[in-house]
Amino acid sequence: MLVLPLHRPLNRANFPFVTMALVLVNAFVFLFLQSGDGVALQRAADYYGEADLAQIERPLYRDWRQAHPEPRLDAVMPHLDSLPAGQFVQLVQADGKFLQALNADALIGPQDPRHADWKQHRAEFEQLWQRQFDERHALRYTEFSPLRLISWMFLHHDFGHLFGNMLFLVVLGLLVEGGLGAGLFLALYLLAGIGAGLVSLAYRWGDVGGMVGASGAIAGLMGAYCVLWGMRKVRVFWWAFVAFGYSRITALWLLPFWLGWELLSLMTSRGSNVGFDAHAGGIVSGALLALGVRALGWEQHEFLDADEKADRAKAQDDALERALQHLGRLETRQAVALLEPLDRDGTPSLDVRIALYRCARYANQPAALRTALTRVIELPLPDAAAARKVKQIVDDYRKVDADGLALPPAQQLQLARAWLRIGADADAEHLARDLGARAADLPGLAELCWQLAQRAREGSPQWRARLQLIASHCPRSELASKAAFLLAQTP
Repeated sequence: MLVLPLHRPLNRANFPFVTMALVLVNAFVFLFLQSGDGVALQRAADYYGEADLAQIERPLYRDWRQAHPEPRLDAVMPHLDSLPAGQFVQLVQADGKFLQALNADALIGPQDPRHADWKQHRAEFEQLWQRQFDERHALRYTEFSPLRLISWMFLHHDFGHLFGNMLFLVVLGLLVEGGLGAGLFLALYLLAGIGAGLVSLAYRWGDVGGMVGASGAIAGLMGAYCVLWGMRKVRVFWWAFVAFGYSRITALWLLPFWLGWELLSLMTSRGSNVGFDAHAGGIVSGALLALGVRALGWEQHEFLDADEKADRAKAQDDALERALQHLGRLETRQAVALLEPLDRDGTPSLDVRIALYRCARYANQPAALRTALTRVIELPLPDAAAARKVKQIVDDYRKVDADGLALPPAQQLQLARAWLRIGADADAEHLARDLGARAADLPGLAELCWQLAQRAREGSPQWRARLQLIASHCPRSELASKAAFLLAQTP
């Protein structure tokens, strides 16, 4: 069964650079560094046959395996004599314990008349065999090598192996790299891959063969993903036999599912070439590393919370749309029932508060109308579109109560600046004059009047009136002397 989290589209803002760099490194190793392994293997196998090494080593290996039985080779041993030389040499070279005994002269000693020639041919064969990049860097179950614990996760058997792993890497890397940041993501990927390798070595120590592939490190991303996203709801794609679809589940629930699936596969697929033990070790390693990241507070909350914020925003947009539909039918009580929770529980929204104002307006509730207007005006006006919306509300309120709009000076100054920004100069000047009479030398008033003066034709009565406003109502402002100078210079 396949389950993949697919809830964050790839875009320029969340592009996973480290993930893509890892994909390129894996592709480079496979296409260039491993590309000559087939030729090197064939040359070594040809030499093995030409030097008659199989005639000497095949009986030795049969006797060795009779003394050291290996359940995984039970199906192979009865057919050992009929194995082609190429297959036999790969079997022998994958058996680290046999090679250790063989190279230590424990199976064919100097007293054997064949020893000298065999030793020379064996050494030449080993030189050819070691030309395989895979042979020098794969993880071996009979050897503990710090270098191989890293290099094995960048090797792949074939193109299908590479493509499958890289597909999972891109899908999970997008989500985990965004949740960790580039540096932490790379560290977790490598450490989880090392953890997967150590678990596999512990489980298979002494077995014939070895392991390559990025799946252990990618399994670490699976464990890290579950812990980082935790109790957040995520959208996953699932595929079970012939059925498939999308579901929303809690991310943490994937941890026991993924780990349980790998352990079940490990117990029921003995003898397979899939490293289920490494996958399980990677999942646990990644989950533990992510727990450490969360304990230290190093995760990227903004990225991790983006889906929930988007869901809440959509829910709020849907509720607002339903409220506006009620409002269009003059069903103000139903509209208010939807709008008030939005305004109370969510981020203050200009559209929501304007809708609440219109509810009070249509219901003919003067007290509620004034409260609704105050809540509209108190919001910041980030752009011209917002300023135009608020001006429409203010103009509408003047139709109901032309003399009742008395605002705190700072709030009135904010509106005057907004009116100026949208080109409503006359309304801005009206607010500025009222401010000058109510709050002389209010910080920012002189600058507003100066901007108003710049909008008028120099020397015009309007220009002079606006400069005079600075001189009379903001005498302690630095602009007052400039305004007085200009007025004195202009007849």
